[in-house]
Amino acid sequence: MAETEIETPGEVIERVFTAKAREAGFEFDEDDLIVLALAAQTAEDIGALDRSIATKGAVIGSEANPKPNPALTEVRQQRLALGRLMADLDRRLGIAAQGGSSGFRGRYDGDGSQNQQRDATRARQRGQGRQARPGALRGA
Repeated sequence: MAETEIETPGEVIERVFTAKAREAGFEFDEDDLIVLALAAQTAEDIGALDRSIATKGAVIGSEANPKPNPALTEVRQQRLALGRLMADLDRRLGIAAQGGSSGFRGRYDGDGSQNQQRDATRARQRGQGRQARPGALRGA
């Protein structure tokens, strides 16, 4: 019977996201690869922390002075970070599927008119409202 190699959590994340990108017909940019590497490393860190907790237990220290294992807090933070990194990779793939982006802010195709309309509306509203009328605050 041949021995099968078990994938690490980081390898699984890399395999899943590269398969998603390949399936959609995309290649990762360098910044996407950095986020993917961070996600893979975070998954590996979580595995190491889980092993530490399993080995040392959730409570460390003496019976007279028990303390929670600091790995408990760290593993929670790393799981939150991993969730955010994976969500970011999914978001990046979604943006690419909608026509792509360049960098973190995405591609700008507007002409600025939406900003001009917003600024004009705000300018019209200045001077309106309770705070803009000092006499209203004093009861005059």
